[in-house]
Amino acid sequence: MSLPLDLEQDHVPNLPERPHTALMELFCIAGPTIAQMASYTVMQFIDAWMLSSLGATQPTAAGNAGIFAWCFISFGIGVISLINTLVSQNYGAKNFPQCGRFLWQGIWFALLFTLLTLPLLLVARPLFAVFKHAPDLAAMEVSYFRIVMLTAGVKLIANSLAQFLLGVNHPTQVFAASVFGVLANAIAAWGLILGHFGLPRLEVVGAAWAQNIGVTVEMLVLLAFVLRPATRRLYHVGLWRLKPDLFRTLLRVGIPSGAQFAGDILAWAIFANFLVGAFGTVAMSATNFTFRYMHVSFMPAIGMGTAVTCLVGRYIGRGQIDLAVRRTHLAFMVTAIFMMSCGVGFFVFRHQLMGVFTQDPQVIQLGGTLLVLAALWQFFDAQFIIYSGALRGAGDTFAPAVALICLNWSITIAGGFAVTRLLPQFGAAGPWSAALAYGIILGAFCFLRFRAGKWKAIRLAR
Repeated sequence: MSLPLDLEQDHVPNLPERPHTALMELFCIAGPTIAQMASYTVMQFIDAWMLSSLGATQPTAAGNAGIFAWCFISFGIGVISLINTLVSQNYGAKNFPQCGRFLWQGIWFALLFTLLTLPLLLVARPLFAVFKHAPDLAAMEVSYFRIVMLTAGVKLIANSLAQFLLGVNHPTQVFAASVFGVLANAIAAWGLILGHFGLPRLEVVGAAWAQNIGVTVEMLVLLAFVLRPATRRLYHVGLWRLKPDLFRTLLRVGIPSGAQFAGDILAWAIFANFLVGAFGTVAMSATNFTFRYMHVSFMPAIGMGTAVTCLVGRYIGRGQIDLAVRRTHLAFMVTAIFMMSCGVGFFVFRHQLMGVFTQDPQVIQLGGTLLVLAALWQFFDAQFIIYSGALRGAGDTFAPAVALICLNWSITIAGGFAVTRLLPQFGAAGPWSAALAYGIILGAFCFLRFRAGKWKAIRLAR
C-alpha cells in the first residue's frame, strides 16, 4: 500500500489545472485541516472536563486566563497566518524557493514577537486585578496565564511551520502533528491535573503545563516534516536568513490580520471577564461552557476557512480567479450546513449539554439560554469565517481588520456595556444579545466585501 502523495513526494509537485471534482479538491485540503481544528477542540474539551470534576472555579479560571493569553499571542498568530497566503500564491506560481524563504520570515517574526511579550510575565497580577474577580479565581488565572505565555514562541513557530506545510499542499502532515500534540496534552493533563502516574495534582497549573507540553510536541513533529530531505530541497528550506523585502511584505499584509485577531480576542476577553463577569461566577461559568460548545462548531469551520485561504492563494498564483470564487462559495455552503446543524443541536439539547460540565441548576439554566443565542449565530459566523478566509488568501486584510475591530468594539463591547447598565434585569443574556448583533453584521460585511471583488487585483507572489 502506498503512502499518501503529500507524505512520499520527492519530486516537483503536480499542479493539475482541473481537479477531479470541486468537493474532492476542497476536502483534500480541508479534511485534514478540519480534523486538526477538531483535535484542538477535543484537547480543550478534555482539559475543561478534567478541571470541571474539581468544581466550577477551576475551568472558569483556565477559560478566562486562556482567552486573555490569546489576546496577546493572537496578534502573532494573525501575522503568521499570512505565511499560508504568501506560500500558497508562490506555490501556485511554481516559485518554490520563495516558499522556503517566507517560512523563515514567519519564524523570524515569531522570535521577535516572543521577546516583545516576555514583560507580560511580570505584570500578570495587576492585569488580572483590573477585573476584580474573587481572590481564589484571580490567583488561578494569574498562574495559568504566566505558564501558558512561557511557550508563546513555541506556538508561533509551530504555526509558521503549519502554515508553510498547508501552503505547499501537505495538510495531512499538519494533521498528524496535531494528533501527536493532542495525545501528549491529554496524557500530561491526566497526570498533572488529577495527579495520576505518580505526578503531583496541580489542577489549573497542571492544565497550563499540559497545554505547553502538547504544543511543544506538535512543533517538534512539524519541524521533523519540514526538514525531510525532499521538502528541504524542493522548497529551499535552508534559506534561513532574514530577507528585509520579504519580511516587509509579511508585515504589510500580516499586521492588519494580526490586529484583527488580537482586537477580536481582546474584545472577547473583556466581554467574558468584565461584561459577563459583572454578573458573578455563575454567569462566567455559563459563558465559559457555552464557549466550549461554540468551539465544536467554529473550530472545524476555521479549518475550512484556512483551507479556503490556501486554495484562493493557490488559484490566484495560477491566475484562475474564477475557480477561487467558486471554491469559496462551495466552502461556505458546506460550512453553513455544518454550523447550522450544530445550532439545532445547541437549541434542542441545551440543558443536557450544560449538564456535561456541571450539576449547578443556575449554571445549567443560564447556559441553556446562552446556547440558544449561540445557535442563532451559526449562519453568520459561517459567512465571516469563510469569506474572511478567502479575502486573506488574496491578501485583502486591511478593510476586514478595520471592520471587525470597529464593529466588535462598538457593538459587542460598547453596546454590551450599555445593555449591562441600562437593562441589568437581562443578566448575562444582555451582553450576549449585543454580541449576536455584531456577529450578524460582520458576517454580512465579509460576504459583501468578497462579492465586490476588489481582492481580485491583489498580487503577492513574485
